[in-house]
Amino acid sequence: MMRQITTRNLIILIVILSIVWLTLRVLRDDRVMGPDDALELISENVDLTLKNISYTKNRAGEPLWTLVADSAAHSMEDGITRIQNVRMIFFDQEDGDIELTADFGNLMPEIRKVTVSSNVVVTSASGNTLQTDYLEYDETGNILQTDSKVKINFDQIVATGKGLQMDVIERTLVLLNDVKAQVGGIDNF
Repeated sequence: MMRQITTRNLIILIVILSIVWLTLRVLRDDRVMGPDDALELISENVDLTLKNISYTKNRAGEPLWTLVADSAAHSMEDGITRIQNVRMIFFDQEDGDIELTADFGNLMPEIRKVTVSSNVVVTSASGNTLQTDYLEYDETGNILQTDSKVKINFDQIVATGKGLQMDVIERTLVLLNDVKAQVGGIDNF
């Protein structure tokens, strides 16, 4: 006696064939890629990785600064987010924004600090620049500071020194040691 194909039997057959097809596909893809190739490996001390991040700090609904980075790796153990290709904008509607760029950085929201290193450049809205290897932003006092060598270009003046403190809000800057300045090609003491 021949069995008649019902809709119920047809659906069961389609489900079984789909499961077999998916199983074969997964097995084939696993051999081609391998389990380690399917996901990007991260360091043991990293709990979360992100690409193309944007972090904005607000006060009373107004943005104070924004940090943008190509990638971030956060460690819950030490509370530090390590970032790469950093760009920070300090907003100022009166005097214009200040932009900071660097190759690497650490975002530490618990202690309200951001540190950046390697090819650090700070640029004002008027085009003045500050260059250094390391810079720390302390949000509690709105201070950029470093103990590293610094080079500042503004108007026709080039100033160099070691160590710096800059108030981001007041736009005051102090070079701490070994200060030298050159005005229009003439050395000043």
